[in-house]
Amino acid sequence: MLRSFLAFILCFFINPQGIFAQITFPVNGVRNPAKQLILIQNAIIHPDTGAVILSGEMLIDKGIITQIGKAVDHPQDAVVVDLQGMHVYPSFIEPLSSYGMPEMKRGTVNNATISTKEGAFSWNEALRTETKAAALFSYRDEDAGKFREAGYGLVQTHYADGISRGSAVIVSLHQANEHELIIKEESAHVLSFQKGMSAQEYPGSLMGSIALLRQSYLDGAYYSTAIKNKEVNLSIEEWIRLQTLPQIFIANSPLDILRANAIAKEFFTTYIIKGNGQEYQQLDEIKKTGVKLIIPLRFPVVYEVEDPYDVLEINLSDLKHWEMAPSNPALLAKKNIPFVFTSQDLKERKELLTNIRNSIQRGLSENLAIYALTLGPAELLGIQNQAGSLAAGKLANFIVTDGNLFEDKTSIKENWVKGNRFSFIKQAHDATANGQYNFKIDTLALLLTISGSIDKTEFKLEAFDSSKVSIKAKITNDYFSGRINRNHPNGEILFSAYKNKNTWKGRAQLENGIWKDIEFMRLSNDVKQKPKTDSIKPKDTIGAVVYPFTGYGWKVKPQAKTFLIKNTTVWTNESQGILKNTDVLIRNGKIENIGKNLNAQDATMIDGTDKHITAGIIDEHSHIAVNGGVNECTQSVTSEVRISDVINSEDINIYRQLAGGVTTSQLLHGSCNPVGGQSALIKLRWGYAPEQMKFEGADGFIKFALGENVKRSTSSQGGRFPETRMGVEQVYMDVFSRARDYNQLLKTKPHETRLDLELDALAEILNNKRFITCHSYVQSEINMLIKVAEQFNFRVNTFTHILEGYKVADKLKKHGAGASAFADWWAYKFEVYEAIPYNGAILHDQGVVTAYNSDDAEMARRLNQEAAKAVKYGNVPEEEALKFVTLNPAKLLHIDDRVGSIKNGKDADLVLWNDHPLSIKATADMTFVDGIKFYDKKEDIILRNEILAERQRLIQKMIKAKAGGEETQPFSSRRRRLDHCDSIEE
Repeated sequence: MLRSFLAFILCFFINPQGIFAQITFPVNGVRNPAKQLILIQNAIIHPDTGAVILSGEMLIDKGIITQIGKAVDHPQDAVVVDLQGMHVYPSFIEPLSSYGMPEMKRGTVNNATISTKEGAFSWNEALRTETKAAALFSYRDEDAGKFREAGYGLVQTHYADGISRGSAVIVSLHQANEHELIIKEESAHVLSFQKGMSAQEYPGSLMGSIALLRQSYLDGAYYSTAIKNKEVNLSIEEWIRLQTLPQIFIANSPLDILRANAIAKEFFTTYIIKGNGQEYQQLDEIKKTGVKLIIPLRFPVVYEVEDPYDVLEINLSDLKHWEMAPSNPALLAKKNIPFVFTSQDLKERKELLTNIRNSIQRGLSENLAIYALTLGPAELLGIQNQAGSLAAGKLANFIVTDGNLFEDKTSIKENWVKGNRFSFIKQAHDATANGQYNFKIDTLALLLTISGSIDKTEFKLEAFDSSKVSIKAKITNDYFSGRINRNHPNGEILFSAYKNKNTWKGRAQLENGIWKDIEFMRLSNDVKQKPKTDSIKPKDTIGAVVYPFTGYGWKVKPQAKTFLIKNTTVWTNESQGILKNTDVLIRNGKIENIGKNLNAQDATMIDGTDKHITAGIIDEHSHIAVNGGVNECTQSVTSEVRISDVINSEDINIYRQLAGGVTTSQLLHGSCNPVGGQSALIKLRWGYAPEQMKFEGADGFIKFALGENVKRSTSSQGGRFPETRMGVEQVYMDVFSRARDYNQLLKTKPHETRLDLELDALAEILNNKRFITCHSYVQSEINMLIKVAEQFNFRVNTFTHILEGYKVADKLKKHGAGASAFADWWAYKFEVYEAIPYNGAILHDQGVVTAYNSDDAEMARRLNQEAAKAVKYGNVPEEEALKFVTLNPAKLLHIDDRVGSIKNGKDADLVLWNDHPLSIKATADMTFVDGIKFYDKKEDIILRNEILAERQRLIQKMIKAKAGGEETQPFSSRRRRLDHCDSIEE
């Protein structure tokens, strides 16, 4: 049964580096045998998802499965391994790791703008397209051992640094030289949004990373026609070549998955996306993308919640994620979103099976779980013909378990990698082996007693004829081996056996070299096993997934309805003025009718008595709802970056500002550089995806800036041009000269011109397709930019802040620029010393379209009160003052045909106030966007109580989990920063 087994074991342990020598390397000594047949017998084989072969057999030759089934050939020279009662599964495949890669080190450069890497490579070190993981890979036995013990046979690994990380490699985890371990030399191109260890400043934000990626795709497309005739760029050439490989993108959030997919869609490619385990928070949107996911299995441990003040530092979303994380795979499966598992984010890989079992308890099927560990990754990486299941012609990569893989007490006993056997030795004594056994060797009948404590196994051997005998042995898992001394002149008996229910079966080699079958028969059992009982666990209560996944999220996203607001005061912002005791009918997201005594049988009636209704507030200058930094502060011109790429639909400030009556916001790049990034105009559709928040069909805008922020007066990051106000003007002159030349080339030589995202946006300004919002303070610089604009034949659409606007109101009017100012901010830095609170009124009186903006998440919640300041400072009529935050910003943003006033056919973006809208007593009772009620003061009170109850439920659940012995950790959520013009991502 175990023919030549000891010979095989001896060979294996003497040569742990593998059975076969490298064919291109010299042999120093005796070459290992080139032929090695292994016959697996009596195993419960799980060759593929859902399939089982009882009492199965498998023949392995040179690390490859040659036959598998109920019965296979039995070559005479095969080493027979009896796995009676054991389960055999395909070894797992890790789809993304950094195993075997060198330590990452940050580069040192003298010029933080351009790479100093020698050679004709990219200007930016975050693009590491020339990196080949196969050339960097080094076998590391300790790390490989952890992978093997967790059940893995193959891993895909890459150098985890940069935005383009070059090519990954698939390697085997057995012990051998690197040359023998590589399964697929270049298996995938790996990308991310993280610039990594590059010493360059750019990109300094998420939107900068996206812009660099987009430019890389364009450079790859235009390299042969518009670049190579001018320069050779090896990084771009490698980029082009890498596009033929599978593309794996590393995303750090569900919103990053949507962003990555948008890039893939734009450039007609497909990403396999590695997520962060929170994909359940955007299931519907991820489902629409059609992407395949690699999902981690790291679940948060219980938080310390004994101190109530500590608990206040934990956001509801983090509390809920602790509970929801194990459900992620099952929820993805329910939506038929394809995924495989990665162990990469686990603190220790031994947590892998435990966490998968938790997910199975939450509804994940066992078949899908094994697929996500084996065949799924193989198919994803294009190696399904080599690995992922057990079949003839595939690698002999399999694990041996003592039960069903996903049962709680099952453990992995062995892992065979390319035919190399790895057993996982545990020193603890197995008390189930305790007892008395009789057996016969040659003519000698023997009685063996096995006993012991937790860390020591004891053996006593007696002969029935009173002959003097002794034994030295060990039990490793279910493998029993040793030697017996019966005072024979030729030496001792060697034996080995495997456990088979209540017996041990194996082979013994007598002192004269003859082999005999042996069987240890149990006579008694000193250890009485407790009978197993099926304990029924109480059903775990799981909270609801809400959208967004935070406080005040929706269980069901609100939809447009028909509403009839009765008997209220309507501030139309139109020629009708203010209408008292008037009704407003909302249907299909639009204002259908305004008048008295309106009726609509299908409408939800809202009593507006003693209340006021206005158009929704429009914030022309906001920095809420932005992920990954509001400033790309690294270069003087960053017109290639787009706020629209980094909209954060989960920012709680969206909901808070709805509570203040805001319905539309222009999300602006900061004011760190003369030419900042492109703006995003959103409607505050709380709970909707970023793409769904964008104001459809709106004109494009871009942020410019003047003054102290631009020349970095208060910045510790020196060295970037410009450092004076004179330099700011020269930046504009230079960049628009380049944009003008570029614009001409696009018209005359489109196929020979490299598409440049930076110049594209500026050319749009020259072509009157993109419009400028300029951060400004002092009159001299306002004059300067007007002159630059007129020299290049474009108009500055809006000067924002413009606290010295009152000095140049006539020039603004003549130029055609609007003003979006602060009501009464002044003296917070040198260039605003001459600001006055009458600025807005003076601008308005001079015929300049004037608005008030927030530039601050808190101020945006009370922009109606900011508008009231125009009445206090300058006696602006109330109706006109309200327009400062409604119709006038709509005009500045070119959306006044849809919002900003109450008129039949316009979007139903409305606010129902409990008092005069310019009163400090006024609060929003309801806020509608597109006829959808996104905020209701009464519902808000209900939501607050639900949040309190949900937090308390989760806290009590954690207390019970800790009492049940679960590991705990102190925790506080990452603080949410409120971005301003000068905020820089760290």
